[in-house]
Amino acid sequence: MNFKSFRLLLTFYSNFFPATFVTSIACASLFAYLGMPALTILIWFKIATLGIVAYYISKYKYKEFLYYQNLGIPRTFLWSGTMLLEFLIFFFLFLLSGKFPGLSINFFNLFV
Repeated sequence: MNFKSFRLLLTFYSNFFPATFVTSIACASLFAYLGMPALTILIWFKIATLGIVAYYISKYKYKEFLYYQNLGIPRTFLWSGTMLLEFLIFFFLFLLSGKFPGLSINFFNLFV
């Protein structure tokens, strides 16, 4: 993957980054408040919201896929790259939540 492909991937991801980042922060803060029993529910909630966002992007931003296709970026690369970035951010925020002993820095409790 060259710099041009990575830049185009970030441009595509920036279309829906605010919505997915807000849900990631909400899930991480709920995890910090509720703890390990809520982990499964929060992960499934995140997967469901990503499915809704992906459906919206694929239906209403179809012409943008043609733009990326003309630049030589396949649709599978766009979706796999953005989902990988999204889950990396999601799990990083979970680590910051402070509920994993030895790995966390208890970030969300700094503001209390």
